[in-house]
Amino acid sequence: MIRASVGASTHVGRIRDGNEDSYVVIDGLYFVADGMGGHSAGEVASAIAVGTLSDLHTSAPGGLVTEDQVADAVSTANLAIFMEAIEDPSKAGMGTTLTGLVVTDPVAHKVVVANVGDSRTYLWRHGELRQVTKDHSHVQSLVDRGAITRAEARVHFQRNIVLRAMGIESYVDVDTFPLDVEDGDRFIMCSDGLVDEAADDEIELEIREATDVQDLADRLVDLANRNGGRDNTTVVVVDFETVDETTASPEGRDVVCTLPATDVSRPSRWFAVGAWGMFALSAAITIAVVVSASVS
Repeated sequence: MIRASVGASTHVGRIRDGNEDSYVVIDGLYFVADGMGGHSAGEVASAIAVGTLSDLHTSAPGGLVTEDQVADAVSTANLAIFMEAIEDPSKAGMGTTLTGLVVTDPVAHKVVVANVGDSRTYLWRHGELRQVTKDHSHVQSLVDRGAITRAEARVHFQRNIVLRAMGIESYVDVDTFPLDVEDGDRFIMCSDGLVDEAADDEIELEIREATDVQDLADRLVDLANRNGGRDNTTVVVVDFETVDETTASPEGRDVVCTLPATDVSRPSRWFAVGAWGMFALSAAITIAVVVSASVS
């Protein structure tokens, strides 16, 4: 069984007037969203993203327990943002990035990381930092082609061009990464306000000096602001440890520290009904395929 300790921090930065980031930290669900769009629409988009995921996770029996369910939940959140923009033209063009993880099976030490856009999830394991997700950005495509280095990407004049975001279209491709958790694993989810201001070696230094998850979250946000603070910065840190099943919570999802989700905007009621229907239909189709395959 795995048990989580959680820390989270967010800051508007040194230049922006408002914070368009949102995050959710509840039992087994940890995500960061970085909104975009004028007239506070980015704040709405990111809030709808984490709010929809929270609703789906807490309402489903046992939470989101498969990789497909995680991807479907992100797709449902994407459609919620898209439809809200159609209903309210003042929010047209709003969108958000999203990154985070779901504990799908705490007994078997299973999690699924999901990502859309250029917010990142890192894994600190055995004293090494690696990026789990891959940025959906123009500069990442340049790095992939060998045109620029990762260091050059951080200061490139086109670093803010995102190639994939939630809410722009009715459908979005969702990257998912199923992982087996080891004792002592530390996951760091962050908006690009951190990674645009700090190199990986600077992040690693803060990891080594931090005393706990909340201290690290605060340190990384402070690092971004010290290095310029040109954007909003949000960081969620999740530490996992393995525990004996007899010491874990009866529900099987033992969390040492949980923080409340930020205030979230909800899509209109008529759409919420439709979104839930689509999520249920997707789950039913998945079950039907599995049953059909087993019969044949």
